[in-house]
Amino acid sequence: MTSFIQRHAVLLIFPILDVALNLVNYAYHLLLARELSSAVYGLLNAYLAFLGLLLIIGGALQWTVTRDYSQQKTNDYQKLRFRILVVTGCFLLILLYALPYFLPFTKINLLIVYFIIVFHILLSFRRGVLQATERFYALNLSYYIESVVKVLATWLLIQQTNVSYALLFILAGMIASYLLSLMQVTFPVSSGRIQAHGLVHMIHTQIVMTLFFTLDSLLVTRYFPQFAGDYSVALRFGQLLLFVALSLAQLLLPRLSQKSQDEAFLLWERRFYRILLGGLALAVLVYWTIVPYLIPILFGSGYDMATHYIKYMVFVYVGITLIQYEALVQFSLHRTGYLKGYWLILVLFVLVLTTLHSTVEIWLLAQAGVFLLGALILRFTLPRHPIP
Repeated sequence: MTSFIQRHAVLLIFPILDVALNLVNYAYHLLLARELSSAVYGLLNAYLAFLGLLLIIGGALQWTVTRDYSQQKTNDYQKLRFRILVVTGCFLLILLYALPYFLPFTKINLLIVYFIIVFHILLSFRRGVLQATERFYALNLSYYIESVVKVLATWLLIQQTNVSYALLFILAGMIASYLLSLMQVTFPVSSGRIQAHGLVHMIHTQIVMTLFFTLDSLLVTRYFPQFAGDYSVALRFGQLLLFVALSLAQLLLPRLSQKSQDEAFLLWERRFYRILLGGLALAVLVYWTIVPYLIPILFGSGYDMATHYIKYMVFVYVGITLIQYEALVQFSLHRTGYLKGYWLILVLFVLVLTTLHSTVEIWLLAQAGVFLLGALILRFTLPRHPIP
């Protein structure tokens, strides 16, 4: 019994630590939401949504290193790092001059975002090794350093804070976490030829997934500018559900990868899916009964509509969480056919975002309908057995 508890304690402790980590991240948003005007806070969230799209590069890289290390696959990580930095740099240079024509972004703020991305890419190689070797406490420390430095800088300089400072605080946290990683773990060993197919596949997946929960953050400033601040506050709580699920995914990916060739994989996967559904049902209950009362306590009385929007938004993130889980399973099985379904869901998502926006409530219900229906179809159509 003692050995069982020791083996599985991390499965209980890591999600709790991750929830606490998200509370630390909430302090960043609480401080800024109270200091900045609703319009400026909405603009900051547009930058953060754009940053979220770019962070998929490092996120996909971390998951790829984790899977390959867990399955003892070789890769020339030195060359892979160089190639990623060059390609990403060229892409970001184009966006630096193009984006200000379409969105109210400044070049100085975009440069700060780009430095965040560079350090995140460098950090993701080492986090991937920590995750693959199941050093989850060290991995969690890496995340905590990133968040605590960011929040501490925000708290100390809150009176001078604007959008640029808020982004610089994120950069400070990322640099601090990278410096810590240099002491925690060595760069992954490079051997064999460069293998980028798995990374391209994961980036492809994460691009679609990230668009699921960032497009509305960008478009809300276009369709509902007067409610952008309230919508952003509701997003903080809605995305918490997804972040907790992603925390569990970090635990599951190395184990899914190890069990992907096991005959008992299907039984193990179904058991976890039922647990996931039970957890999401409980989350909906909490979001309808408790969270609406927490919003004015934490963010103040200036975001009253957020208490109303969160009741719709929770269904959006239940759907996104279920879709993200399907990607995790397929990725561990080295399958790519599910991406066709993901692109179809994305097309429908963009369609409802750009057409069904007469009210915020209808907008959110349309999003939830697309994601929940998409998750249901994926569940009953995707194969769940390893490729022979």
